[in-house]
Amino acid sequence: MSAPVRLAPRGDRAAPVVFRQGATAPFGIRWYGATSLWGHFRNLVSTAIAREAVDARDWMRPLSPEELLRAVAEVLRLRADAPTVLEGLGRPLWVDWVADTGDDRDVSREVGRMVFSEYTVLGDDACEGEGEGERVLPRGDVLLFGGDTAYPVATADEIFRRVLEPWNELLEPTFDPAAPPRLLLAIPGNHDWYDGLDGFGRLFRRTAGDGLRGHGVAEEPRKKDSASRAVGLVARGLHLDELGGTISTIAGVAKTTRALWRGTDEQRRRRLTLLGYEAVQEASYWALPLAPGLDLWGVDRQLGRLDYRQRSFFASRRRHASGDRVWLASPDPAIAFGEPWDVGERILAASGLDLSRDRVLYQCGDMHHYERRVVGESMHVIAGGSGAFLHGTRIVPDPSPAAAAYPSARISRRLALQVPLRLVLGRAGYIMHIVAAVVGGVELAAGGHGLVRFAVTAAVASGAWIWALYAIAGHHRAHPRRVLALAFPFGLALGLLPAGLAFLQVSFGNHLHALTHEPLMILVHAYASALLYGLFLALCALGGLEMQQVFTVLGHPGFKSFVRMRVAPSGTIDAWVIGKDDPLASEGPWLVDRWTWGAPRVGPPEWTARVRTP
Repeated sequence: MSAPVRLAPRGDRAAPVVFRQGATAPFGIRWYGATSLWGHFRNLVSTAIAREAVDARDWMRPLSPEELLRAVAEVLRLRADAPTVLEGLGRPLWVDWVADTGDDRDVSREVGRMVFSEYTVLGDDACEGEGEGERVLPRGDVLLFGGDTAYPVATADEIFRRVLEPWNELLEPTFDPAAPPRLLLAIPGNHDWYDGLDGFGRLFRRTAGDGLRGHGVAEEPRKKDSASRAVGLVARGLHLDELGGTISTIAGVAKTTRALWRGTDEQRRRRLTLLGYEAVQEASYWALPLAPGLDLWGVDRQLGRLDYRQRSFFASRRRHASGDRVWLASPDPAIAFGEPWDVGERILAASGLDLSRDRVLYQCGDMHHYERRVVGESMHVIAGGSGAFLHGTRIVPDPSPAAAAYPSARISRRLALQVPLRLVLGRAGYIMHIVAAVVGGVELAAGGHGLVRFAVTAAVASGAWIWALYAIAGHHRAHPRRVLALAFPFGLALGLLPAGLAFLQVSFGNHLHALTHEPLMILVHAYASALLYGLFLALCALGGLEMQQVFTVLGHPGFKSFVRMRVAPSGTIDAWVIGKDDPLASEGPWLVDRWTWGAPRVGPPEWTARVRTP
């Protein structure tokens, strides 16, 4: 795109205090706002369908490793008879990894700018054994998506608006249709499955060659002047994005209902296109012989697990592969915030892999940050900071500290302390305020029918609040007793808050007439409840109990990154993690982390004897 950017190590430099917000629609999702309700609803529907064993993977025909290699060879122009990608390429292969991409459009555009740029590094940051010279890090031959392509639901429209449109704006000025394409590979995450993989398949499944025009470039270029940015910031500040999103959702539901009633097809985007890239996969999971002794696997756990066909597919590959190293692209971590993560552990077990016994590069997203851990001869890398709102990293002391984390625990702690105020002010939306207002209104109304009814209603509300807080913070049940110990007093306080307000009405209503106005008391209850909920979330984060829900409140746009990897002919992988603290600021990008994995081992592979048929 331009001259290579010289990367300097980020080091311990101070993070910005104020971060720039996107000012071009679509804005970042407000996870406690009206537009996120569509995502939550699709989650419930998709999960219900999955539990009824309606699984799109049953109908997939994944390409065999040999077939996928031939398809890759056509795109990258490899030697046709080569047994692996690297042997056919005759030089190192460069791979760019992104995950959890399409959220705020402006942030997405700047992430794309980082991904499509070339970089230079010096000395120790170059490849091992290359001395003190300058190393150029070219744009990847392969762009690998690690799941959750767009938010809140990865429909074709959301992928287009939040990923392809801003990225193709960057690619279009230098795009040459006659130039050899780059390779596009992907695995789906849960937000891709909320749309039944429809949007995912329109971008990542190989085309049938029917000449359908792809959607990727906007017909009218977006204005980027200061006036349009100012208008966007005002619209965002007034929550007009929530209003527009609600109207769009209602219109979409009406359009679908009308199409069903009339028995006609709903008009959708056809093929989605990222300029200069070509998709080759036929299924949501795959295995690719990458280098001698090294496989690249992509897995799909749908909304819960690997299906039996997928388990059989990977077991067969392990029986017939000659290597002892697996680079596993997974939608979920096996270790998150320093603790075992059940979904990723099930993925490893279903794949027949073990981090402590095997040689695995386990690379994933889902957590919207960067973290690297070494487990025996394996490496566990979370790299989900490519566009979606930030998840902080582990705050409490870690008995087995990560080798690298971005952002740091200190920065994550500082951000977590902002949660109560941000929630009260409605920066994340007003769902909590609305729910609290409804519950408070019901309790206060019950108080008008006698003390007994008031007490019963308050008890029921308290129990409901305790259960809700426990479910939110303890959904992975790593520390169930500690979560319950925190949820109980906060749930009780939320349930009894209307009783406290009623006491104020009785005691001081004659002196403060404002206390006699029921709507005002409900409004006070709504904001006080939001404050209590924010304090609960902040304490969960500071105590190491829950980190995901806490940071959804912030919707923080910062600390974005991607991973650029060089796969040597031997199968050794060198990686550079490139990121920006504030993606919309001029400072950066920087080199966040640098690592090497997978040097060939002398001797025969050790894991083939452990393979069992599922």
